Amino acid sequence: MTITIDPQTLQYVDADARADSLSRSEYVERVLRHEHYRRLLAQAMPPRMDRDEERSLRDLLSWQDEAAS
Repeated sequence: MTITIDPQTLQYVDADARADSLSRSEYVERVLRHEHYRRLLAQAMPPRMDRDEERSLRDLLSWQDEAAS
């Protein structure tokens, strides 16, 4: 596949790729995959949960976020 990218945008992509220790191709592939999954998730219906399940899940996500910081 061949695409045309504005030179300034390409500089931003290259800088982001270097920051993540990736080649330009690896970085672009990662970004495209991320966007693809983001769009799929935006279309997905959320699972039905009762309040206790939702609270437990939110607590777990909060704990995970704190652990990553």
